[in-house]
Amino acid sequence: MRRRLPYLLLGVVALINLFPLYYMVTAALQEGGRFFDAGRLAPPSSPAWHNFADLFSEHGFGRLLLNSTLITVVSVALSTAIAVFAAFAFTRIRTRAAGALFGASVALLAVPPIVVLVPLFLLAAELNLINSYLAPIAIYIGFTLPFSVLLLRNFFEAIPGELLQAARVEGASALQQLRHVVLPLSKAPLAALAVVNGLWVWNELLIAIVFLQDESRRTLQAGIAFFAGRNVVDIPLTMAGAVVATVPILIAFALGQRYFVRGLTGGALK
Repeated sequence: MRRRLPYLLLGVVALINLFPLYYMVTAALQEGGRFFDAGRLAPPSSPAWHNFADLFSEHGFGRLLLNSTLITVVSVALSTAIAVFAAFAFTRIRTRAAGALFGASVALLAVPPIVVLVPLFLLAAELNLINSYLAPIAIYIGFTLPFSVLLLRNFFEAIPGELLQAARVEGASALQQLRHVVLPLSKAPLAALAVVNGLWVWNELLIAIVFLQDESRRTLQAGIAFFAGRNVVDIPLTMAGAVVATVPILIAFALGQRYFVRGLTGGALK
């Protein structure tokens, strides 16, 4: 019994965490006019699949989904690419200036986005970047870089120096060492980093609302927030929008879960 107790507790915790997802899907399949009269915890006898079709045909969720996908993919790809070069440079350059720069980068992890929101908005307005995808993409890159550099630097330092030394003996340049030695060994942390940063960018709301005010350029999360405010009575339709926003997250995590824990802990010990 003692051996089974931890698994029982983990099962209870899993059910508690999965219940909001179950309730969201169940509510999304209810008819709007019957939502408050029906037993909301039980799956509906006649699922209202048309709620999902209505989101795309009548409320423009296809455009919102495309906006979120574009911003997330570009932000994560550029942030990861920059972090790879920065982290590799920090592992090779051992000067006080490099150490101070790395420390300043890590310190930025303590800065919440809301603190710099007004200066960033004024700068974006000055550059005429309000309602441009460039503004949120640049901001997302800036906020994801410190953690990305920290994670990759720790992992790069855990790579045996003999491998890089052997590459140098063979005449490989720094870029060739990065491409042919470091990156092939870094698939796990890179995948974990893409999942973590992708989830944050996909779910981010404040920056998306402030910098993308045009309805045609809003992200999915911002669109759902405005949509929920206009459709407070039609809860199933709002829940259907939440399901649409959640499915890509589940898919991304399912594809990257094999690398997730290994990537985050790979550089913890040398």
